[in-house]
Amino acid sequence: MTQDRVRTSGGGAPPGPGAAAPFSGTWYVLPTTFATDGALDLASQRRLTQAAVEWGANGLTVLGVMGEAAALTTDERAAVIRAVAAAAPGVPLAVGASSSARHTTVALARQAADCGASAIMVSAPPLLRNADLLPAFFAAVASQCDLPVIVQDEPAATGTLIPVSVLAECLTAARSPVVKLEDPPTAPKISALLRRAPGASVFGGLGGAAAYFELRRGAVGTMTGFSYPEVLRQIRIRLAAKDAAAAYAMFARYLPLITFEAQPGVGLGIRKELLRRRGVIAAGTVRIGDTPAAELTAELDEVLDALHLSPSEKPLVP
Repeated sequence: MTQDRVRTSGGGAPPGPGAAAPFSGTWYVLPTTFATDGALDLASQRRLTQAAVEWGANGLTVLGVMGEAAALTTDERAAVIRAVAAAAPGVPLAVGASSSARHTTVALARQAADCGASAIMVSAPPLLRNADLLPAFFAAVASQCDLPVIVQDEPAATGTLIPVSVLAECLTAARSPVVKLEDPPTAPKISALLRRAPGASVFGGLGGAAAYFELRRGAVGTMTGFSYPEVLRQIRIRLAAKDAAAAYAMFARYLPLITFEAQPGVGLGIRKELLRRRGVIAAGTVRIGDTPAAELTAELDEVLDALHLSPSEKPLVP
């Protein structure tokens, strides 16, 4: 599949034919794959990576919250990064480097660089009570690593609410325009951020649950792990072609599956089960969260049946 690396919105002119716009488009957040005994399954990790590229991913992200980074050893982190980088040479790769302490984030950033990453993604240290301290934190991290920084605004994971004014300061401090914004309602915050920082490159996340509206408000793409990233790609492409009706129709059709997969606690297990059914990972094993119970997988079957969707490695839409 030919990848479209064209910036869909935001400041500046789109790149010329064949040029890369690495911080825009449809980025796929890869889960970490495990065998049934809980050990790393790097063969599945590579197979999933290659499938994501075939599904149209413009970039890849590993070791975020849904990558179960907190449940990996240092050596396992390195193995995952290297496996993904080797399986998708030339595809931009962001690595989660969030932690509760600046020195740990810097160490994770340096590991990511050594293993082939193109950028790091960093959120606020968990439970930071004073968001005004964040610009200094991001400045310190950026000054001590050589990779571009993606600022992640995800209060559900960190417990830290970042006002738009502070978020704009964080981008300046990180010497980066790129933010993954996951503070719902996301669409209004995207508009507010772009008014304050017009050059920001904003990615939506949260499983794609508001992808259509985020893109309409000026997001440059999505960065999430929804098991059918080709759907999010098509929403973005149709909006870029000024066909909002077709984009919304695609979004509305698959929203039941998007929201079913995004359920707290069990969402990752559902996502891995879908990827297993698509034939790109061997097992749906999780280390964090719950494995879907029989009743839940039966409900997943209902959703898939209503969509007349039979999971397959083949891209759902071109």
